[in-house]
Amino acid sequence: MNRLRNSWLDFSVATLNFLANVGIILPYVLILFKYQATHSVNYLVAIIVFYVARAASVFWTKHLDLKASGYLLVCLWLGAFGSLIFGLTSNLLAICIGALFLGYTSANIWPYYLTIKLHLTDNTDFKLKQMYWLIFGVLGVLFALDFALNLGYQLAFILLALLFLAALPAGRLLNQFSLAFYDAHHPDKPQPFKLWRVLVFAVFFVAIGLLTLLRKADLQIALPYVLGVVILAIILLNIELAADWRAMPANKLRIVNRGFLLSFVLLFNSFFGYFVFGKLGMYIVFAIYLIGFEGGHPLYLLISHKDTKRAALIARYGLIIGHLLILTAQPVFYIIGLLLIALYVGFENPAINDSVYADETSDPDMAIVHKYRFSTYGGLLCQLCFFGLLVTISAISHLKLMAFFNPSSTALKTTYQMGMLWPLAGLSLLVSLVTLYGQRYFERLTKK
Repeated sequence: MNRLRNSWLDFSVATLNFLANVGIILPYVLILFKYQATHSVNYLVAIIVFYVARAASVFWTKHLDLKASGYLLVCLWLGAFGSLIFGLTSNLLAICIGALFLGYTSANIWPYYLTIKLHLTDNTDFKLKQMYWLIFGVLGVLFALDFALNLGYQLAFILLALLFLAALPAGRLLNQFSLAFYDAHHPDKPQPFKLWRVLVFAVFFVAIGLLTLLRKADLQIALPYVLGVVILAIILLNIELAADWRAMPANKLRIVNRGFLLSFVLLFNSFFGYFVFGKLGMYIVFAIYLIGFEGGHPLYLLISHKDTKRAALIARYGLIIGHLLILTAQPVFYIIGLLLIALYVGFENPAINDSVYADETSDPDMAIVHKYRFSTYGGLLCQLCFFGLLVTISAISHLKLMAFFNPSSTALKTTYQMGMLWPLAGLSLLVSLVTLYGQRYFERLTKK
């Protein structure tokens, strides 16, 4: 009986590991596939609700006054209910509620899971068993079979709901293991709501919702008004960022830059990739990103013979060179440029996690969530700049916004390269250079 119970707990922890790693993207992909299969307005609205809920949740989750283990359990329950709703009905109100639940879970399950892992690693000899990664692979194959055999996305959503429920025992187990950490640490209480921030927050995410809708549907709204919404959203985002500016002085710029680079590679270049590689462009960009993100840290350590300072220097030079290479939009140089940027993000990510967790001594339970908040700031800033450039170049060239998101030929490559790739890459490089200078300045201060 004990052996069966231990095997079940192993499976539960492996399932939680799987959901934490794919939770930020899998629900979105399933909703998107459902929309593409049905072309139902209900699922289009659900995509918008999910996207906005995912972006919004990571900003305001800290005000719920729960421990990280408590938030993790909330994520699992909401993920189960949200997935079940999508698996059982297509009612607009119901799937909007489901999208809210899945949006919250997608934004928060990985930060809180990683937080608990860091708590346990810091206080115990907790490690993931190799079997967990085997089960991770098996679950991935199950979803791939559902897609490949066209078994219906209801089945995939129900499977996702069952996985969230199966992960609950692991969530409770990790909660029990982390009690010793909570007894030794007394995090700061969350700040009370400020009315002006609530209003700024609400208006900002209404604007984000509208811009996301314009990216998904060909609505007839005059481009000057759309540009006005973009500018308003950028102003509100910077007000939010300024209100949190005192937090995480050692890592804030690094994290904002991380978010900007992620959106630059995964959002803008996944679409622009069509004009470089044709129909396979998006898949090639995703593959480049995954290789860079997973391989950046071990590759640069290998090249530098495990000298972390030298590895960091190589990664930084690679980041700068990468920006310059993608300006050519020539396939070989473009691939190398994107790879160098992705390798930098992959190299920086573990270092940022360790640094953030070590520096947030007053409230380590929220350290990783703070990281994702600032990363979201950077990502949204990149998206807004991207959309502003798209609106401007579309107005000048008399093009529809959807011509970039749903291209039918590569004839507009030069237009988008000069009007969007060059300015956005230049802005990304500027943010990166400011970040690198800020890191060097902070390092010099800490040595004194």
